[in-house]
Amino acid sequence: MNRKQRRANDRGQPAKPGPRELFAAAVQHHREGRQEDAARLYGQVLAIDPRHADSLHRLGVIAYQKGLHGQAVDMLRQAIACRPEAASYHAHLGLALDGLGQLDEAVESCRRAVTLDPDLPDLHNNLGVLLQRLGRQEDAIACYRRAVELAPDLAEAHNNLGNVLSELGRPEEAQICYRRVIGLAPETVDGYANLGGALKALGQFEGASVCFQQALQIAPAQSEILACLAQTQIVLKDYRGALDSALRALASRETPQTRRLFVQCVKDIEIENEIAGLRPLLLRALTENWDRPDDLARVSAGLIRQTILRKPDMDEEDFITLAGDKLLHALLCRTPNLDLELESLLTAARQWLLRTVRQLSSGQADPAFACAMARQCFINEYVFAQSADETEQAGRLRDELSAALEQGEGIDPVLIGVAAAYFPLLSVPLAPRLLERSWPVEVEAVLTQQIREPEEEEALRATIPRLTAIKDDVSCLVQRQYEENPYPRWVSAAPAGAPQPLTSFLRQTFPFVSVEGRSDGPCLDILVAGCGTGRNAIETTQRFAGAQVLAIDLSRNSLAHAARKTRELGVTDIEYAQADILEFGLTGRRFDMVEAVGVLHHMGDPFAGWRVLASLLKPQGVMMVGLYSSEARRDLPAGMQAGPDVTAQDVREARQYLIGQNAPVIQRVDFFTTSTCRDLLFHVQEHRLTLAGIGSFLRAHNLRLLGFCLDDAALAAYRVRFPDDPGAVNLDHWQVYEKDHPDTFSGMYEFWLQKTL
Repeated sequence: MNRKQRRANDRGQPAKPGPRELFAAAVQHHREGRQEDAARLYGQVLAIDPRHADSLHRLGVIAYQKGLHGQAVDMLRQAIACRPEAASYHAHLGLALDGLGQLDEAVESCRRAVTLDPDLPDLHNNLGVLLQRLGRQEDAIACYRRAVELAPDLAEAHNNLGNVLSELGRPEEAQICYRRVIGLAPETVDGYANLGGALKALGQFEGASVCFQQALQIAPAQSEILACLAQTQIVLKDYRGALDSALRALASRETPQTRRLFVQCVKDIEIENEIAGLRPLLLRALTENWDRPDDLARVSAGLIRQTILRKPDMDEEDFITLAGDKLLHALLCRTPNLDLELESLLTAARQWLLRTVRQLSSGQADPAFACAMARQCFINEYVFAQSADETEQAGRLRDELSAALEQGEGIDPVLIGVAAAYFPLLSVPLAPRLLERSWPVEVEAVLTQQIREPEEEEALRATIPRLTAIKDDVSCLVQRQYEENPYPRWVSAAPAGAPQPLTSFLRQTFPFVSVEGRSDGPCLDILVAGCGTGRNAIETTQRFAGAQVLAIDLSRNSLAHAARKTRELGVTDIEYAQADILEFGLTGRRFDMVEAVGVLHHMGDPFAGWRVLASLLKPQGVMMVGLYSSEARRDLPAGMQAGPDVTAQDVREARQYLIGQNAPVIQRVDFFTTSTCRDLLFHVQEHRLTLAGIGSFLRAHNLRLLGFCLDDAALAAYRVRFPDDPGAVNLDHWQVYEKDHPDTFSGMYEFWLQKTL
């Protein structure tokens, strides 16, 4: 009892608590979670002793816990001014500064705490977290290792160490850390989930699946873990299990990631019987752009076909049923159909529309189906077969529409939809006059697609700069083809996720291969060579942090389409220009990354173009390249008359012949639009390469293979065949593997390279 308390007691008055008693009571309240009572008592202590460092410190902690980071920093700095040697004060100041987004200052505060108390493992662990977030992974590893040296049973530090090793593409080391986490804390969700991720990266999918399922036993509704399980089940060919996991993930938490996962799970699934709840999800996925809509085309077609009786001829009732299918409407408006059976139904339905347009054009009929058909036919560039009589009837309909426009007469909306299902509206004389009238929303969508957007592209075409001459004979032929048929015509790109540093992306994608000498700055200069209509360029721009993209192509029409879609999506970091790769080396520009997918094999000498692009890389720069495989294109029909004068009718006739022959090529996705089918069957210039030839080029030009862009299942099968090559970069092994599995690169060889000098 102090003197003041004794005097009060002598007078029979209750003694007022002093700073020590107030502080002790405040700490007790704080420990029991009564922050307001604790803060009030700390304040009373400070009223008596304004330099009471512990009260200042603890008020700062309470402010931090409430998310008042600015106030926390102020209180903690006052505490440090009173007692600068207190390590915990500096540690908490680091946390508060982190809350304000001042990472560099937070690191310095944590470093000061470690200097003052170097034997406290939590301080090393916290410093490691901050360093990891700053991208200083090696420094973070040193901190985590020191933390586990001081406290081998600190599960959090083992887990953090595993996470940073995973970020650096070192899953073999990471899985050791995660096993220690599970040993120390066997009920932790993160331990099992992270171990599953490491095993998945190592290609050990069965073990990964077990880990994810163990994690879900502890936390059944974790959407991220369900997503990982679904991805693993796809590799293990448990497609229904993968779909079930994806549906559970969606139900647990609908995010852009779980939406994309759903698309990946259903895109190749064979639908024999209706799956409960699948149709409405497919409808949402198409209309809300969960991923590239073409990935949903075949599964949607399978469901749509089930609504029509399988019989030789469709009757009126069948056409009406088909016309009312909302999923079909979404498919027709968003992506080319990729199903031959559905194409046959749609071809018949278009004929039915043309045959019954008079009955439908009553002013009462809903134009939705006719307009959806018109949008599909414009997307696929009128690839459906049509008889001479059908063509003649459609021509009369076009003339009738033109005459009505000239005379200012009324026009039924259904008539516009049916006509636009056979001809682009801009080919109809006086068609822009349609924009002067009011129409149902379905017709407005057709007018936008077939009049407004083409007019916008024509205006943009004149604004695209030309960076080089185009004088090579083959380049001129290729340019002409893509001016006539811009490739490909598309509606939606994949939705943008959070931008990722390029080096992090490469390390995570190719965990067994070192990405040497790269550090990502604030700006990433990218060249997309042969960008076509721009979808890949847009997705690349959105994928990588700091991306500044120059996208070039021979075809000004393709570039105009790309520029319009880029404007439509609000993407601002792409510059489009017309240029020939062969001449582009003279511009003097250099890039951190070059993307050339689907372009080099259409040059007179693919390797000449490749040499130019390789010369444009900065030191340690990377390339993504796509080249046709000679083995994978063995099934393409011989005898097609490729040349500059191929017409849309030539493409339609070739398709019908090949369909009649049931040729393997009819299953390829490129078979279903005029431009892609012309590219597939009638290209003016095509080279097919071998892995041996690619390997020789890489060795001669100091380019190192980082890995192929393949799904997990293909890579897992390769690693089983060649366990001595976990990085899957041995081209001699791949040559053997491709011979045994000739459809592995059915699209093309797509791979990443790094310049070594």
